[in-house]
Amino acid sequence: MPPTPVSPDRARIAVVGAGPRGTSFLERLLAVIEEVREAGTVQSAPVVDIVVLDPHAPGPGRVWRTDQSPLFLMNTPSFFPTAAAAGTPGLRASSVGQTFDQWRMLYPDRAGDLDRTDYPQRAVYGHYLADLYREVTEALEASGAVGTVAREPAQVVCLEPGAEGGITLGLEDGRTLEADAVVLGLGHVPARLNREQQGLQSAATELGLQYRGPNLPAEVDWDAVPAGEDVLVRGMGLNFFDGMAQLTLGRGGRFVETGEGPGSALRYEPSGREPVMHPASRRGVCYLPKAELETFVPHAVSLKYLVPEEVQRLQDDHGTLDFMVHLWPLIHRDVVRAYYFTLARTRPEVLGGPERAGEFLAALVGQLEAAGRGEPVTAHHAQELLHEYQPGMPFLDIRTLARPFEHQVFDSGADYQEEVVGFLTGVCAEAAAGEASALMVAIGTLHAARLLVKQLVAERRITDASRRRDVSGWFEALVEGLASGPPLLRVEQLLALARAGLVRFVGPDPQFEVDSRVGLFSVSSPQVGGGEAAQDVQRGRWMIEAMMPANRVQRSSSPLVASMLKDGIAVPYAVEDEEGEVLPGRGFDVTGRPYRLKDADGRVHERVFVLGLQLASVQWGTAIAAEAGQDPDGRARTLGDADAAARAVWALLTR
Repeated sequence: MPPTPVSPDRARIAVVGAGPRGTSFLERLLAVIEEVREAGTVQSAPVVDIVVLDPHAPGPGRVWRTDQSPLFLMNTPSFFPTAAAAGTPGLRASSVGQTFDQWRMLYPDRAGDLDRTDYPQRAVYGHYLADLYREVTEALEASGAVGTVAREPAQVVCLEPGAEGGITLGLEDGRTLEADAVVLGLGHVPARLNREQQGLQSAATELGLQYRGPNLPAEVDWDAVPAGEDVLVRGMGLNFFDGMAQLTLGRGGRFVETGEGPGSALRYEPSGREPVMHPASRRGVCYLPKAELETFVPHAVSLKYLVPEEVQRLQDDHGTLDFMVHLWPLIHRDVVRAYYFTLARTRPEVLGGPERAGEFLAALVGQLEAAGRGEPVTAHHAQELLHEYQPGMPFLDIRTLARPFEHQVFDSGADYQEEVVGFLTGVCAEAAAGEASALMVAIGTLHAARLLVKQLVAERRITDASRRRDVSGWFEALVEGLASGPPLLRVEQLLALARAGLVRFVGPDPQFEVDSRVGLFSVSSPQVGGGEAAQDVQRGRWMIEAMMPANRVQRSSSPLVASMLKDGIAVPYAVEDEEGEVLPGRGFDVTGRPYRLKDADGRVHERVFVLGLQLASVQWGTAIAAEAGQDPDGRARTLGDADAAARAVWALLTR
């Protein structure tokens, strides 16, 4: 079919992807239009039409769909997320933009009477996004600068920039559409299985087993899992907790309050329809629960060493920074300081009483202030100091905490189960203590450091090699496991299920295979098992990958992403390692903000802008929502990105 033409006196913006990123772009575009109209500079601009292309409902998109299970929760409290720049410093608010917290207070019935510290259902957040999309698009059409905002419930399968500046979009049904500017807010897209996953899937097909690859929890058929079935689960992050809830509460089971302390707060009453879950992860334990706090970062957290002035000094001296050499020593000192200051405040008797605790802190700060030390030297001297005040007390090792059983061996699966339950019970007590927990304040400090590191990554102030080796290599996993976990309720539920015999933990570094002798999946840990059996092996007919599809453009099975790479219209960002080998990054190669797309020859597509997950090579944590009321260059970066794209698009079409 011939392309739909754009009228000479009109311009068209195509927004591909109608989830939070696309919606944020539209909200920011409304703010830009309202700003220029107030300034009286919009009279000569052409009428702009907008078409929003997504097979899923606009606003919630695919991830936040409003018909998903009410058991699926967000992992941030109500006060945190926003898709609109209401109260964001440095960004003009639009006339209709609201944060989620503002929306839930305005519509308590629709929000389910959430409190600001409650963790909302994902479907409820989807309703917020749907309302925001509707209100923004209505305001755009009423602005006088926008002709129509049309929704096209279709999948875009190809993109071709034209010689005259326009872009042709090919749709799945064979139609084409012309646009003067394109904003790609694709979000989570399907991905091909890796080699190991392909092998498991092929073996499952051959043996009649049930394998479920990485997917959105809302798109997994949990009802298909038979009652009483042994289910091997890889991954103990947020997708795991969604599945856990669906296979228990979703089967009619009940969690009953026991009246006991944290870690034993719930008892599970089964319906008899539950399977038995065998969860496994590299660290051997689930993501730790978030602390019970009134703020996302504890009030007690204040970075003393990883501060912008010190980072700038290091950059002035060394150029682009190496994370392990320049930044991690500062982060480590901040975490250590926060932990022991909180311990001295809340439990001074551990350090010999208030007076002795004060002496210890003064000596510790003296050590931490010594410049030029790496983590091993700092930890060694601090450990010696600690032993003067509390002999035998282990020094905080935040990296080991992420893999608490790394150097342990367990004789049996029962021994390992007991160890994990004991560990998580203790962590629940720490999470319940909130600001009074030295551990939670230390983790909060690590999280605060992560927020600054995210900004440094986006500003390209860390070398590609160090980002690949250190930030992606281990720091990301460290922070995710300690600071990005579920609400405390979820870990209490997990412990109740373990005590009820419906969860049996697998040890660290699990090895998943297909045991063709018995026709079953199997999983074991090299750290668990002894006696007559070489290992503690758990088997089942079902295996579920409790994780999202890989966020790597080269693994994407999205027709649009695949065709753009194949045609050279887009290319992965190239990353150079320590040996000088050039390796493909996770996301597209783009310019700096406002993130225009680059092609295989390095040319910039001036009219194609990228937002969100496909920026994974130049940003870190691209799936995380903007935090309400925070810096658009930092904790609300997705809004800063959307605003920059909106301003660039408007300037492009009205110059």
